[in-house]
Amino acid sequence: MESRKRRFIVVAGVVGLVLALAGLSAWGQAGPTLKITSPKNGEKFGGDTVTIKYESKGVKVVKAADAKVKEEAHFHLFLDREDFRPGVEIPRDMEKEGIYHTAATSFELKGLKPGTHKVIVVLSYNNHVPWEPLVTATVTFTTGVK
Repeated sequence: MESRKRRFIVVAGVVGLVLALAGLSAWGQAGPTLKITSPKNGEKFGGDTVTIKYESKGVKVVKAADAKVKEEAHFHLFLDREDFRPGVEIPRDMEKEGIYHTAATSFELKGLKPGTHKVIVVLSYNNHVPWEPLVTATVTFTTGVK
């Protein structure tokens, strides 16, 4: 009988430890993630058009105009600029200045001048303020390569 009791205590302890570790793992991964899947960093293109593809997990992404709550996110792409800050709204209608708003997980950049370009994708709340803590992904590529 005593052996049975010890076995039960050991099994219960192991199960508790597994559940605690699983909880810590989930806690450590809390919050949304963002990564650029294409192009690869340093990739070279012959033309003037590049499609940026990215994915985000752990957040609901919707068009900014369709968002009902603050945590329904969308993306901002910064082409050759880095002037965003935590807590500060990202300006709208700035496409000609290299700031793009979208809920899509890919974005085609056309008419790029030959040379090296940097794109930063920024996850933002429905009010166009960057997610806190910042959730960003960056890629650098070159266009006009012969």
